[in-house]
Amino acid sequence: MAAQTRTRPYISSRFVLELDDSGSSQYMGTLQTIEGGTFKSEPLEEKVGGNGAVIKYPGRPKFEDVTIQVGMTMAPRFWRWLAKSFSYDAQRVDGSLVALDFDNRERWRRRFSNALIREVTFPTLDGAAKEPAYLTVKFAVESLKEEQSGSNQYPGEQQYKDEWERQRMWLPSMFTFKVDGISKDPAETCKIDGFTIKQEIIENPIGKFLENNKEPGRVEFPNLAVTILQRDAGPWMKWWDALVREGKHVLSQQHTGHIWFLPRDAVGSGQLQSKPLLTLDLFGVTILGLGPVKHDSKQLQLQKVKLDLACERIDLKGGEGTV
Repeated sequence: MAAQTRTRPYISSRFVLELDDSGSSQYMGTLQTIEGGTFKSEPLEEKVGGNGAVIKYPGRPKFEDVTIQVGMTMAPRFWRWLAKSFSYDAQRVDGSLVALDFDNRERWRRRFSNALIREVTFPTLDGAAKEPAYLTVKFAVESLKEEQSGSNQYPGEQQYKDEWERQRMWLPSMFTFKVDGISKDPAETCKIDGFTIKQEIIENPIGKFLENNKEPGRVEFPNLAVTILQRDAGPWMKWWDALVREGKHVLSQQHTGHIWFLPRDAVGSGQLQSKPLLTLDLFGVTILGLGPVKHDSKQLQLQKVKLDLACERIDLKGGEGTV
């Protein structure tokens, strides 16, 4: 009796993102995690006959949003996709999520089309952080398909444009923050709490299509919670007094700001002596409040102040330090 061939299970330890460009898929970088992308539909019920029988069948196909975690090594095309979403010029993209085994061979491929960015979450930036952190990106898709794997062989992370080394270039402790005309020394920012930029996605069902079209809506920019040293709080207090206490709601009281994500080889914490991996430019920044961080007489700690800032727009620029 001939032996039966058995397909062995496999472990996927590496995931990559590909985006279409000029008719071909282009490698964007390695992903840390992939969540979502579920294929589903809502059941439709039809009551027939006199015996109470209920017929059930699936309705329109629905595809759950895909959530990925990425580092700072993604290709420039990826950062441009995010940047356009922030500037009300949302770009639909087609691409694939690919899982590789330990030999870097393709094992499965999920093809998506007309993807729109829904959320981008930036991790907490903390001068005391010691562990790596990643950006979380959620995008909505109009269509999602499981395609047969092509068993393609991919280069190892260590071989692909020095990706492994570049990924290790950033820690959440390597950042600077500045508000033009207010901050004296951007190197003295202690912490920026994590924040999320959201774009509304509007469902647009059309009669002759089973799969819903999706349209981009408003972009929601979050408030920022920034922690600085108490000794540097003077200019911020004067700004709050003028803007809030005295009610001077004039254009001159709005400022621009910047958050720079720096590589590890930056000389000195917060010193812009290396090209930033990523830059966020903040526009229409205003101060909403400020107050001391909890004081505890039982602990020896530097006195700090937490700022509550609002901004009207955030622009993203991928730096030259990325792939």
